[in-house]
This record gives sequence, C-alpha cells and structure tokens, in this order.
Amino acid sequence: MNKKILTLLTSSILLLSSCESALDISPEGRKDLDEIFSSEVTTGAYLNGCYQEFPQFGLGYYFWTSTPEALSDNAWEYHTEPAMCIVQAYKDNIKPQRGKNYLIMDIGPSGNFLNISSWDLYYRNINRCNVFLSRIATATVPSEQDRLRWTAEARVLRAFYYMELMMRFGDIPLLTDPTPLEYSNELLKKSSIKTIADFIVSECRDVIENSSELPWRITAPSESERMTKSVAAAVMSRSVLWAASPLCNKGNDYWEEAESVTDYALNKLLSNGFELYTNVLNPSVFGENAYFEYNCTQMDISTSPVDKESILASRQVINNWWDVMGTPICSPNKVGLCPTQELVDAFPMNNGKYVVDLAKPYLDENHLKPNLIAGSGYDEKNPYVNRDPRFYALVLYNGSIVRNAADQEVTVETYNGGNSGLQMGTTLRTCTGYYSRKHYHPLSRRNGPAYNASQRIFRLAELYLNYAEAAAECGHLDQAAKAIEPIRKRVNMPNIDISGKSKEQVILEIRNERRIELAYEGLRYYDIRRWNNPNEDMPTVRVETGMWIEKNPDNSYTYQRFRIGDTYDPASGKWAGTGWDKGCYSKKYLFHPLEQEEADRLYALTGEIWQNPGW
Repeated sequence: MNKKILTLLTSSILLLSSCESALDISPEGRKDLDEIFSSEVTTGAYLNGCYQEFPQFGLGYYFWTSTPEALSDNAWEYHTEPAMCIVQAYKDNIKPQRGKNYLIMDIGPSGNFLNISSWDLYYRNINRCNVFLSRIATATVPSEQDRLRWTAEARVLRAFYYMELMMRFGDIPLLTDPTPLEYSNELLKKSSIKTIADFIVSECRDVIENSSELPWRITAPSESERMTKSVAAAVMSRSVLWAASPLCNKGNDYWEEAESVTDYALNKLLSNGFELYTNVLNPSVFGENAYFEYNCTQMDISTSPVDKESILASRQVINNWWDVMGTPICSPNKVGLCPTQELVDAFPMNNGKYVVDLAKPYLDENHLKPNLIAGSGYDEKNPYVNRDPRFYALVLYNGSIVRNAADQEVTVETYNGGNSGLQMGTTLRTCTGYYSRKHYHPLSRRNGPAYNASQRIFRLAELYLNYAEAAAECGHLDQAAKAIEPIRKRVNMPNIDISGKSKEQVILEIRNERRIELAYEGLRYYDIRRWNNPNEDMPTVRVETGMWIEKNPDNSYTYQRFRIGDTYDPASGKWAGTGWDKGCYSKKYLFHPLEQEEADRLYALTGEIWQNPGW
C-alpha cells in the first residue's frame, strides 16, 4: 500500500472522517463505515487517512524555520514574522487564538506541529485510528498478513500521536474507542502523562512482541513514514523519559521503570540490525567525521541500508540548506538559525574536558563571564581549535571554509567588517556571530549540485541517550557511561569520566551530551521543559549571547561576548544595554495552550478547566 498516492475515493473518505472539533462526535454513519470496510481498497485508504497531515519536523515550520531550535537556548533566528519575534525576544503577549496570533507559526496543514491547532490535528487522527482498529478485524483486506500488519501499524501510529500530544499539552484525554454518536461528558476527562505513557508502552511492547507482520524497517521508499517496530521502540523510550521527568512526575519516582523500558527498547533495536553510522563513505569531504557525513545524507530506505541508525525521518528532504541556512557569501534567501554562544560553550575540547562548569556555566546573569575550567586546553584567544568534532559538523565560525556559487572555497569572516560579519536587523546576517552547518553538505551551493539531507525524527543515538539518562537518574552510573561510549567513540572522543563524580554531576554531563549530539534536531526545546520543575520559569532560555570579533592589525582577533538585544557602540567598541529576554522562558510555555474557543467549549461541556496554566 502506498500511503502517498490517494485516489479521489480516498479523499471522499477523509472528508467523511473530518469534524469541526477533534473531540466532537464522529459524523460517519454506520452505513458509510460498512461500505468503506467492505472493500480492500477503501480499507487500505482509510488507514492512509490516519496519516493525514502527518507532522513535518526539522524545517517544516514557517518560512523554513526549525522553530523548536529557535525557541530553545541552542539558536536564535532574526525573523520578520511578529509572532515568531515575540516568543523569541519581546513581550510575552501572545493569545491562543486561531488565525490571529499562533503560539508558534507554521507553514500550513502539512506543517502543523507546534501551534495550537495541533490539538485538533492529533485527536482527529487518533479518532481515525480508533475507527480503523474497531473495524479492521472484520474488514475486507487483501490478505490476513495485511490485516495483522495494518492493525499493528495503526496502534503504533496512535501511540505516536499520543506521545506528541502529551509533550505539547501535558495531561490529556485518553480515548481508545471511536467517538460515539452520543457520549457522556465523563469521556472528556484528562489522564495524567504517566497514564498516557503507560498506555503507549503497553501498546508498543505488545506490537513488538506479538506482531510478526510489522517490519522493523521500511525497505521501499514508497512506504516512507509508515510505522514500524523500530518506531514503536523509539516512541515508548521517549515517552517514559517524559513521564519520569520533573515536569511530569507529580513528585513520584518513575526512573527505575524508565530505565527498564529504555533498556528494553535499545536492546530490541540493537538485536534487530540497528547500529550507529560509523563508516565514512566520502573521507575527502568529511575526513573521519562520520557524525558530520551522517547528518548530510538522506535516510537510506532499502533492503540493505548503509544507514542503519535512522528509525524515522520526515518526508521533507532538504537539498538547499545553503539557501535557508547559509552564509552571506553563498547568497542565501536567509541565514536561518544562528547558534548561540551557550551552545558553542557546551562542546567540550577534543580531550573530553569541558570548557565551562556544567553546574554553573556563567559567573553573571548575563552570561558574559564564562565559568571556565582551568586545564581544559581552551584558549580564549583561539576558541575554535581542538573542540569536539561534532562542533565542526554543526557550527560555521570565523575561519570556517564554505563553497560559494562559483565553486570557490571561501573563508567565513564573522569579525567586524568581514564578509559574513554580525548584523542585527536582517535575515541575511548572523545575529550571534555563528552560522549553522548541520545538514549543510560541504559541496552544496547555489548553481551547484544538490545533496539531499533527511531530518530524522528518531535515530538510534537518541535511544542510547535515553537509557543513559534513566540509568544515571537511578544511580547506575557505570551503565550510563557505557551507553554514552559508542556515541563518543564515533567521533573519536574519550568517554565521559565518572570516577569520583556524584550522580548529579554525571546527570549534567549526560544532559550536555544529549544537547550536543541531538542539536538542531528539535529535542532541546522539549528537554528543557521536561527537566524544569512545574510552576517555575525556565532560566535556561531567558538569556542568550553571541560573540563579537574584532580583527587586529597583526591579524589576531579580539573576542567579546554580548547579550542578544544589546547594542554595539562603534565609538567605544563595546556592547551595552539590557538585552532581550527570550519571550518563551516563562512558565506558561512549559505546556502549549488550547485554542481558547476549544477550551471554553470543553469547559461548558464538563465544568472543568481545560486551558493550561498561564493562558
């Protein structure tokens, strides 16, 4: 079944299954459903409909922006869209109203991911899954193998939608049956994140153990984005981490359960052919940096994949990163996400030693005085040498080399007056002193070849990190370090050293490892939130900084940190001001709001407050 090719008949089915509100009654009549599930064609088409508007990640937001990264402390993007600017820098005055000020902008139906309408989208598709699962046992299907595979597929897809909902909205209704024509308001009640996670784990584990017809991998490009057992493992692993985290655990300790589930999921993947991407195919371009090459490639969907790390990737494949994440010397449409100095500081030296103290990275609230670790090898006068190899795969800095439209190697000059110098107030120049490199193939350029890069939704490295975090939280530091080792080994880095360190210190190192390994993949936005205590603001994203560089007459450089939002005074050569607070640091942004009209409607039905705090 090819879910990308839908007939006119399929479109009619999708219209039947839509509704004004996701939690309203389903408009399908019994006769309509009887007709739909009496044909193998329309039965398969209905399953296709369960994937309708499957969310796009990576750059699948408003104007090719990786919105979660822009709203984390990893990056800043100067943007022309007022709503986007507000949540990045200005006063926190966004109201959750459809068609006016979205919480976070997107690019339309195919990009519904972070905005308030994702509540409707996910519950609409959950109800489609529920209808499908209630009918598939007696439906007409091409074969019994298809019946079993489609059943498992719908269960994993429903679990995926519930995971996405709870990460955005917190406690939510858990509905596993089709919405009936008449129902009691008792159906409309919230279940805790722990309850949702337990359901997800139960569903995914059962599929993994008992659904032999569902494959571990997709081997045909026409079936990309279909659910698999590997997706089930990834979904359950991420979900239990959420349930155990401070934001969601309601004061309970669920880490032992999280360790058990993440260990199970990781080992299931390892025993079914998944492994980290470690062999560089093009050393003339990527040297020994397999991490760099991996993130510049398209997910390999075949019977014998070279890429055995990827689990699920967005169907949106980008081949023009230079145009939406480029540098001025490459004539881009925009430079896109600009890495913050905080992200740069997170990368250790290539000897494994950290640049700043992870427990207290800065000595001042404006992050202008780094709490440097003596003896690390970091040189403030030459800050970009001998860093973790993943730094060079992610960041374009002063002295990096890129190819311009004429296929010439050009040095990136981010110093004052350089060819790529910092400038606020334009989308064509960095606002932090850095440009993004992740997913940007070194040979890709305007007027040149296009190299496709996939945006992975799940990959094996995350499962290692999930287990490492859960194990460390349980005090099993040896196991946690062992899980980090393959990730570090891939980039020829020494493993984290746990000798003589407390549990809290090791957890900080694992969280930092997660940050740099998964940077620009959208997870930092959620990690900051789940690690936060409820009812507290998120100071981690409040203040962000960049690096201003002056070139001296002797060709050396002077480096000056500045707070984003400050102003540079050419006369004094200094930055001054009070800076910008990132608007989304306040506690109301721990969870997304419902559209106010929907929250009011649900209150009228149930007498319960549905809107999340602060909205």
